[in-house]
Amino acid sequence: MENQGSNLNQKMLWGYFFTSNKKDKFDQIANELKNQNFKFVEVYQDVDKSYWLHLERKEIHNPQSLFELDKILYKIADKYEITYDGFDVGNVDKDKAIERNTYVVPEEFKTIDFQKNNFPCLLIGNTAFDRFPHKEEFCYFIKITTSYEKDGKVLLPTNEELEKLNDFEFFIENSLNENKIKNYYVFRDTYKGIRNFYFVTNDKNDARKTLELIEKSGKSRPFQFEILTDKNWNLYYEFRKKMPNE
Repeated sequence: MENQGSNLNQKMLWGYFFTSNKKDKFDQIANELKNQNFKFVEVYQDVDKSYWLHLERKEIHNPQSLFELDKILYKIADKYEITYDGFDVGNVDKDKAIERNTYVVPEEFKTIDFQKNNFPCLLIGNTAFDRFPHKEEFCYFIKITTSYEKDGKVLLPTNEELEKLNDFEFFIENSLNENKIKNYYVFRDTYKGIRNFYFVTNDKNDARKTLELIEKSGKSRPFQFEILTDKNWNLYYEFRKKMPNE
């Protein structure tokens, strides 16, 4: 949920569900949990004839607190010889969706490889940008290019070089973040001794200054960069055409 941009530091409406082939124990469970501020919502029967008890409570959770509560609810279900089936969560205002920071981009990385001039080309990218609503603001694509040590046949990175390339990408991303330059990693391609990887930013000038300092410092592997203004996100959509939807 945090990865989707949800603020877990505010109260949400958490629903909790018990199920059984009989509903005679549901009143006892609801009464017991009423003392812990659980509110009865409904009892309903599913298409498979099983019965469901739905309770809810407005509260704040983190992963640990939710895990601890689940353990309590499992014990209560065992006590009454029924099944605790889990939870759902929504906005405390049932007419509204969960509020989300739309600048947070979930990670939905997909990969594909294909032959290009008889050599493999590897693509990996975050397809969650399909739904990113701030493309017009983040229209500056930072393209980082670096060569790598390749194997002798398919011209892909050696295993040792793969780790170094990944470390280099993290180094660039962290350098931008440390200089308070908002950025997102979008995609990369690896082909015939060259890796290109792309970030988007809304701060072209400071990104350029930071990358120029890194380039001149000699403290990283050799690379070149350019910052491309792409208000229509054509670079991303060209990458996206190659990537399967499923």
